[in-house]
Formats: sequence, C-alpha cells, structure tokens
Amino acid sequence: MGYKKLDEVMELLNDELDGFNKSIVRLERLTNNTDNIKVMPDTSEIERLLREHLNSEKASSSKLHESVQDIRSQMLKAKLVPKIQLWLHYSIWFVSLLIVGYLTVQVSRIGGIQEKAFSKGEQEVIFSLKGYFDQYPEHYESYQKWIKKKDSVPNQK
Repeated sequence: MGYKKLDEVMELLNDELDGFNKSIVRLERLTNNTDNIKVMPDTSEIERLLREHLNSEKASSSKLHESVQDIRSQMLKAKLVPKIQLWLHYSIWFVSLLIVGYLTVQVSRIGGIQEKAFSKGEQEVIFSLKGYFDQYPEHYESYQKWIKKKDSVPNQK
C-alpha cells in the first residue's frame, strides 16, 4: 500500500516536470523571437514637443516680463494723493484766490479813498485856517500877498 501512493506522487511529479520543461521550451522560443526584434529608440517627436513647449514658455515669459515692466513704469509715474490732502489743496487755492480778488478790489479803490481823504483834509485845513484868520486878520492879509506873489512866479520845476 505504501508503494501505491509513492507511485502516484512520482507520476504527479513527473507530470509537473514535463509541464515545466514545456514552459521552458516555449520561453526559449519567445526569447528568440524577442532577440530578433530590434527596437530603435526614436525621441525626435518628444524633442520636438519639448522644443515647442520651451518656445511657448519663452514667449509667455517675455510677455509676462513686459507686462511687469509696464506696470512698474506706470506705478513709478503714478502719484497717489489722499482725498483729504486734495480737498485741503483745493481749499487753499480757493481761499488764496478770494484774498487776491479782495486785495485787487481794495487796491482799485485806493484812488477814490485818496481823493476823499484829500478833500476831507482840505476842508479841515480850510476850516482851521478860517478860524485862525478870523482871529488874526493881519495874517490873512499877509497870506493873500504871499498867494499873489506865488502865482506870479513861474513854476520852476
């Protein structure tokens, strides 16, 4: 009875070895087929794609650089002024214009003011002299002589 089992195991082992040998033969045939195949590595399509990508990235980078430079130059030219400072500036200009206008009007009225002051001063002097001459009539007579003498002398300026 022990031999029978041993025979069965031996047969199974023999069958497995035959299957293994057939697999090896088949593997050798496939290996020979792959050895005959020559694969030529061709990376030209990949290189072309990489070149196109590099060129597009360079163009994109240059456009981005130009945009950054343009923004930078615009920012350097820009002046940011707060609204309060702007209103204060305009207020100062407006007040200055009002003051200049007022002073212009006052200067233009100086001639009239001078004439009024002169006539008022003249009236006061005449009134004052009249009172004086009323008190001293002999001085009035000497004054009259002096006026006649002054009118007779030509202007020597």
